[in-house]
Amino acid sequence: MSKDHAVGPKGLDGFQIRTIELLSRLSQNPKAIVIGLSLVFGAMAVGYGVSYFVKNKQETRRIELSKVDQAYEAESKDYSNKREEIEKKRDGLKAALNVPANPAGAEADKVETPEIKALNEQIEALKPDHKGSSDQYRDFFRKYPKSPEGLLAGLQYGAYQAEQKQLEEAQKILEEVVAAASPEQSIVYNQSLLLLISVLEDRDQYDKALDYAERYIKVATPDLKPRALLGKAQIYYLKKDFPNAQSTLNQLLSEHANSMEADRARNLLALLPLPG
Repeated sequence: MSKDHAVGPKGLDGFQIRTIELLSRLSQNPKAIVIGLSLVFGAMAVGYGVSYFVKNKQETRRIELSKVDQAYEAESKDYSNKREEIEKKRDGLKAALNVPANPAGAEADKVETPEIKALNEQIEALKPDHKGSSDQYRDFFRKYPKSPEGLLAGLQYGAYQAEQKQLEEAQKILEEVVAAASPEQSIVYNQSLLLLISVLEDRDQYDKALDYAERYIKVATPDLKPRALLGKAQIYYLKKDFPNAQSTLNQLLSEHANSMEADRARNLLALLPLPG
């Protein structure tokens, strides 16, 4: 136990006094010493050690996860530096052309020289490379699959896989995160649900997407309920289940007529084929 967490108040507290009294009684009964001492030290462990152990374990996870976050930030910085370097080179070529700030006509044509065009294409093609930190997030989740820190790492890994169009892997990890998380962990649970629903839509797994959409509706806060209903209606629309799409949109308009999603609901209703 570290010095910072050592227990040693001035004088004796109630627990220490009771411990001394118990040891005194045990000295009169040698046969009970082994059992009694185990009880005493067990009580001391519960009283002083368990709380510290739990907090220390959680702090260890957070420190470990922060190192992965630092790797992610380093990758982002590397991307920014590369982009700025190319932009600086391009802007230097533009400045050498001596054209107005907002060129038009022939002057505008001067700006897009082959060299500048190539640099613009490099800038457009340049993307952050987070594979290294993504693998670390995955490993952290595997190591601590039920802890809040592990679930957050799983969400981060799933988001990167979805961004890279690795949808099968994204679905697998996000389903694990949703299964392990609880609605009380609202941020991770809700964000994992939303991302998983989007991935399932992209994979044309509409029945599964509807199942998770129903889960999201149950936990969505009142301000997010219109968005949840609109998402459910969109899944029905993609599934070509137009009657259920219509009833869900009507529910949204009935319960949340003044929400931002209401206009989008009306637009989607207009796209539904007429019955018959």
